[in-house]
Amino acid sequence: MSVQFLANSSGEGFHFRDRLTNRTFCLSANGEENQGCLERFVGAMAIARYAFRSRRHSTTPLHLRERVLIIDNDSRMSPPPPFERVLAVEREMASDIQAFGYNPDDPLQTAFRTKPPAAWRLLRQDLYLNGQTAAFLIVHWKHTLDVISLVDVIPGDDTEWIR
Repeated sequence: MSVQFLANSSGEGFHFRDRLTNRTFCLSANGEENQGCLERFVGAMAIARYAFRSRRHSTTPLHLRERVLIIDNDSRMSPPPPFERVLAVEREMASDIQAFGYNPDDPLQTAFRTKPPAAWRLLRQDLYLNGQTAAFLIVHWKHTLDVISLVDVIPGDDTEWIR
């Protein structure tokens, strides 16, 4: 796992390029690809990249499933429900974009605009491979408008650290 932190991001939308396929795509505020793309964003982002190496040299395609639960958040915001998403592992890699911010054109997002105190959120992200029932990795994140921080990384019982 490696993380690229992009603090104080401000841009004209969520437009990205997939390094493996050189394909461009955009994301909505809900993370949907190429549908209702977010055209303006102010906040922080981080991109987590997961590299996998099988000890069994399996050729079956892998899928990374994430389950995200909000542990705590700013009292001015309603916590969203837990969500799950499945990502295909391509060429032994998968990426996850963490983003926390607001659309300055949306009048309903006033809780984000007020400083101090800035809006914040604590998350628990459980990561699973294929149909596993036990997480191979548990990641705790803190999201603020200025920065997304990696708080803790807890390996699952069958997970080995590789340097």
